[in-house]
Order: sequence, then structure tokens, then C-alpha cells
Amino acid sequence: MISLTVLTGWQSLASFKTRSNLVVWSVSSLRWYAKHKPPCDPLKENPPCRRAYDDITPAVDPNCPEPCDPYKKKKGILHKIKLRITEGGTNFGTPFRWLDCKPCKAEKEEPEREEKEETTKAIVKKPKEVIPCEEERPGLQVSVLGADTGVGQYVALLLKQCPYMKKLRLYESKCPEGCTRCLANVVQDLLHINTNCRVQAFSCQNFELERCLQNSDIVLMLDSGYVTRDMSIEARFAAQAPLVKCYTDAIATECPKAFIIVAATPIECMVPMIAETLRSSGWYDPARVLGSLAVPEMRASTLAARSLGLEPWYTKVPCVGGTEGESLVPLFSRAVDYYEFCEQTAEYMTNCVRSADEDILRCEGHCARSSDLSEAHALTRLVSQVAQALLCLDIPRVTGFVETNSVQLVSPANYLAIEVILNKHGICHQFDFPRHMNNYEICLLEHAMDYITHNVNTSRSWFFQNQEAELRSGKMGMITQFGCHRNYDHVYRYRSYIH
Repeated sequence: MISLTVLTGWQSLASFKTRSNLVVWSVSSLRWYAKHKPPCDPLKENPPCRRAYDDITPAVDPNCPEPCDPYKKKKGILHKIKLRITEGGTNFGTPFRWLDCKPCKAEKEEPEREEKEETTKAIVKKPKEVIPCEEERPGLQVSVLGADTGVGQYVALLLKQCPYMKKLRLYESKCPEGCTRCLANVVQDLLHINTNCRVQAFSCQNFELERCLQNSDIVLMLDSGYVTRDMSIEARFAAQAPLVKCYTDAIATECPKAFIIVAATPIECMVPMIAETLRSSGWYDPARVLGSLAVPEMRASTLAARSLGLEPWYTKVPCVGGTEGESLVPLFSRAVDYYEFCEQTAEYMTNCVRSADEDILRCEGHCARSSDLSEAHALTRLVSQVAQALLCLDIPRVTGFVETNSVQLVSPANYLAIEVILNKHGICHQFDFPRHMNNYEICLLEHAMDYITHNVNTSRSWFFQNQEAELRSGKMGMITQFGCHRNYDHVYRYRSYIH
């Protein structure tokens, strides 16, 4: 009987025979090879199978596939120098770091995985970000007083298309001689224009002046239907002074910090009266009251551009002194740099600008207000410049009839038409008269001072007389000494009124 026993590696094959009581052993060596890696771990105790695993090449270590012995002995002096440098010696006095074996791919991937896990955990732990709401569209609320006239309707049409307007409020005064179209119908017509500006109408018959002025940022005062251009300055002032006084009282109550643009003629008389009214109420700010010179400045610039054959956009003729008539002085010498009109041409164009209203009235046909379109365009441009300044979008330089600041400008008159700079607080700087004026313009300016002083004194005397009349009738609860300029607190006025 023969039995074979197979062992792993080198094994022995034993054959034995039994013959009577004699056992004969015969041993022969055999070697067996395994073609594949055994499915079990041969290092365990009592492996289930025995294969020739000694002859299989060891598996490559995934953490360090290359041998960690980079220093191999080489012959030559250069190798010794390199070896000393790599071993951290101070060859040539410079220390070096130890050179370790390069990190394998597995070691590189592990920190990247840790970073990804940390980032994913951080993202999960963070709360959901709340989407911020859109900021409110920047815009201003403009109140137009006297919008029932032809100029007022055209101004409303142009301001509806202005991107700086958020809300437009139109107030109609009693206008028997003006446009017969109802203001409510005009507003309904303006609402069809595809802009974000909201338009509302208010009437004096329903006593809605205070509602119209609530929280307004800009107030534009226009002429009422009681006056025409052929009337004298005294007649126009007597007709519009009570209405402008009523406007100013409502402004001091509803929107005392609004920017007031005065376009009600005569502007030289209305601006001092508005200033005195606000000063008596304690809400006067000289940087917030501006008389409009947009119309005469537009006409003067157009005349200068036509005479020179230039584009009107590139020519600007500042007007100083007053606002109309003999007090208005257009500076044609400042129209274009390095050019000056002759005296005859400058005199002719000055007379044309001063008598522009009278020339328009001589047009064919019965039309007392033929200059509505041009005036509306000039006033809208001025309102848009003021809106840009209040919204901090621009710092425009405009011409206006304002109260002079003795620190910035020294003049014999308290109110003058000069160039000013606007910002978010109103009028921030006043310019002096240009230095390079010719003799003709200097003579006109000196002659205009008398008219300006006369108109300012007329308006102030009317205000003090009206204030005294209100005191006698019991409408006022407090009165100051006439002729003295004082600022009173708004609170004390109402306290005294209650008492």
C-alpha cells in the first residue's frame, strides 16, 4: 500500500512496504508550484489549505511602494559632498533639511479626503443664508404747487419721465383764467406713461394743501393763474404774495426740511418773503431755498450758440444780479473761452433776453402764455439737477437767486443771483462774480443792485405789515421785534400759541 502526502514548499514523498516484519522506507523530494494567490491568509494559524506561498513575490506595500533608503553608496568625492548636504551637514556654512522619502499617492490622498470631509461638515453645519430683500429704488417725492396752469402740466409730463422721481404730487390753485382742463383728468392721462413715478392730484377746493406737502423732498412753486407776463412787478407780487405766504406756512408745518425751488414771479420778491416766513417759524435754512434762473439762462445760452454757430449744449451763459428786467445781467463774455462779443452784439443780446416775455406776447393770435413749453423744459432740468444732488449722484453747479453768505461772498445786497454748488445738504458753496467781466457787464451789474435792493425791501415790508395785521386780528400767538432777524425754536412757537 502506497500513500502520498503533499506539503507546502519542499515536501517529501514516503513509500513504505511491509514484508513480513521488515519495513523499507524510500523517500523522494518533490516541489509543487501555485499558479494563483491562495484565497486564504497563509499567516494564520492552521490554514485551511497548504500551497506553495513561499515562492510568491511579496505584495507591494500601498503606503510606501518604494524603498525608504534613498542613500546608496556611490564612489567618488562628489557623492560624498552630496551625501553630506543631504544628511543635514553645514557644507559651505549653509544648513539643509533632511531629505525624506517622497510621500506616496495614498498619503497625498488622505489629507485631501480629510479636508473634503471638513468642508462638507462645515457646509452642513452652516445655517441657510437668507436672501436679502431688494433695496428700495432711490427716488424723491416732488410737490408741484400751481400745476393747473399750462407750465405746470408740461412740467408734470416731463417729471413723470424723470428716473429720479418716486412720487409726483400736483396741487391746483384757483385758476379761472388758466387752462380749463381738470387736473384730475391730466393725472389719469399721465398714469398711462410706463414709468415707476406715481402721480397724485390735490385740489384747493378740498383743502388738500397739507396732504400734498406731506414728506416732500422737493417743492416747486409755480405761477398761479392770477398773473400774466404783461403785468408789472408790483401787480404780480400783490396778486401772488398771499398765496405764496400760504404755501410757505404749510411747508413749515408739513415738510420743513424740503428743498424749495421758487419759480413764482417776481422771484426777487418771493424769495425774501419765503425766507422771512420760515425764519419766523424757526425752520429757515438758507441752503434749502433757491430762486430759479433756469429760463433766462437757457435763452441766453441759446442766443450765444446761434450767433457763434455752435451746439447749444456746449455753451453756457451765466446770469447774475437779478432774475428779470433791468436787474438781470447775462454774462456773454463767459459763453466761450478765449472769445468775447463786441459791445454792440452783447448789448443787443442782453436786451433780447430781458424782453423775451414781451416779445412772446406779441405773437400772432390770442395767447397770453406762449412760452409754456420752453419754461417747462428749463424748470424740469433744474429740478432733475437738484434731485441728483440730493441723491448724491452728482454735484451740479447751477445759477440761482439765494441769500448771500457773508463768509463766502461780500456784496451790497443780501440776495443775489449767483452760481452755487449743490450737494445732499442743499447749497454748499457760493461763487463770487467772475473776475474777467468787461466794462459793459460791470456797469449793468452796478445798475442792477438798486433794483434788487428795492424789490427785497418791498417784499420784507409787505411781510412785516402782514405779520402785524395777523397779530392785531389774533391769528398769531407770538411776534418778534420787527426788523430784527432771529431764529426761534419751532417748539416754543407752539407753546406760546397754546398759552
